[in-house]
Amino acid sequence: MQELATSIEQYLITPSEDISRDEVIVSFKSEYGWADFMSLGNISTILGKAKGRKTFFITLLIASIVTNRSPQVKSRFKGNIVLFDTEQGKYHVWKVAKRIESLVGKYPDNLKIFGLRPLNTLERINAIENYLHQNEPKLVFIDGIRDLVTDINSAEQATDIVGKLMKWSYERECHICSVLHQNKSDENARGHIGTEIVNKSESVISVNKMAGDDKNYSMVKSEYTRGEEMTDFKFRIDNGLPVIDYVEMKNFYEPEKEEIPF
Repeated sequence: MQELATSIEQYLITPSEDISRDEVIVSFKSEYGWADFMSLGNISTILGKAKGRKTFFITLLIASIVTNRSPQVKSRFKGNIVLFDTEQGKYHVWKVAKRIESLVGKYPDNLKIFGLRPLNTLERINAIENYLHQNEPKLVFIDGIRDLVTDINSAEQATDIVGKLMKWSYERECHICSVLHQNKSDENARGHIGTEIVNKSESVISVNKMAGDDKNYSMVKSEYTRGEEMTDFKFRIDNGLPVIDYVEMKNFYEPEKEEIPF
């Protein structure tokens, strides 16, 4: 008991301490200005139906963060970014890298992308944990978190892996954004892991294809947040690249033009 009492003292919080707010690194446009979405030491989640263009949205988001020239995304981020893709084969992960390169104008020096599909569940978890401890990136994307558990409906595995995400983000002072499918029959995140990760995330947004005449678009919506909600927006795919409001995103390193390239 004495050992436990001693070790827990480091987590004691009192009102006399001068504790600053978690550093916000990414915000989305909102009705009244900007809604905080990602802060260091926390986790967030991107949800969507199968083939709803979630991975396209990640490429859009990373390019927006790197360039900080999107009317929908404000970035205060300085540091390294890593994307762990657990679902796609090598060629399709390469296409993600090429899309980001095309959107930005050059491949970002501070971005690493890894395709972890060949690994088993435990190997993926260990690879991610080792990378975070050895390289200390400040922004981490895991596409998708379902491949870090063997049973999506296991409450024990869900608690364990979401606990790891919270521990990693806290100890390494980074932000971890995970991607997860929604149920086919409703808008809820899939399985026990979906329930757990949504409950623990500071922000949750959804990305889904629109219906009817707008089926060529995907809608980005705020689902849950601890603060102000972002303004919903849509994007489409043009020549293999995600586009917001008919304005192409490319060559962001060129001098500023009259029209913002987003």
